[in-house]
Amino acid sequence: MKQTLYGDVLFLVNFSMDFLTLYITALILHRSVKKRRFVLSAAIGGVYGVAACFMGGALIFRIAVNIAVSVLMCCIVFGEKPLAPCALFYGTGCLLGGVMTAVFGMIDSIPGTRTVFVDGAYRTVSGDIPVGWSAVVAAAAAIIAVICGRYAGRKRETPEYRVTVTFRGHSAELTGICDSGNLLSEPITGRPVIIVTGEALKGLLPEEVYLWLLSGDPLDVAGLPAEYIRAVKLIPAESVGGRKLLAGLLPDSVSVSGEEKNALVAVCPDISGFMGCDALIPAVLCG
Repeated sequence: MKQTLYGDVLFLVNFSMDFLTLYITALILHRSVKKRRFVLSAAIGGVYGVAACFMGGALIFRIAVNIAVSVLMCCIVFGEKPLAPCALFYGTGCLLGGVMTAVFGMIDSIPGTRTVFVDGAYRTVSGDIPVGWSAVVAAAAAIIAVICGRYAGRKRETPEYRVTVTFRGHSAELTGICDSGNLLSEPITGRPVIIVTGEALKGLLPEEVYLWLLSGDPLDVAGLPAEYIRAVKLIPAESVGGRKLLAGLLPDSVSVSGEEKNALVAVCPDISGFMGCDALIPAVLCG
């Protein structure tokens, strides 16, 4: 029996589901990601969804390709060390897939629709699916997106703080949110650490110091001007993405909403924002 494959429709379906899954994954991880990363990653998923229909080879090969594409998609959206985001991406995809399976199961039970037996399963003839039920499928995805958006909105109602970082006579004004999960501290002095985006300190520091903060390479510390070496720190951190070293800075002063704080600043270069803000402030500094 011949089957007709509409590649454009299949691409749009896969693109939409991948975009939604990546978006929900980013919300769960509290990661602010530029929209073009979502679009590019979902487009790759859409192309793969079509290509997979023509892919041959052993089952283990197809599984390996599927995992490789998923890791690539998560690398595009979440940057380095995508294994934890990728696992969450799969879990979210399974949840959304279950919702869509339930919806299409309801469609199969509509009186008057015809089914055909294909590849060991009964499939509804697409021409028999009422337009209204197609709208139900679209509405299900939209409802999920709205729920996630409202969840993110409630999270975003967290009070916003003004953070002022001063270094060598220059100051940078940042916005930040209080994060009780940020327990990061400098291992020698025990000072709490404010985590900031890669762009947050761009205009504050000399170029060589700023570039080192982005790279965080311990071997490059010796190449910094002598007057700055004592101001830079390496701070061990652990997150859902795994363990890593963050490049830190001991500024001349740090204030949170006008109150002076004894804290360091560490740069997380692969994150563009924290729910629309520049910094994650430890709860101990928010009082």
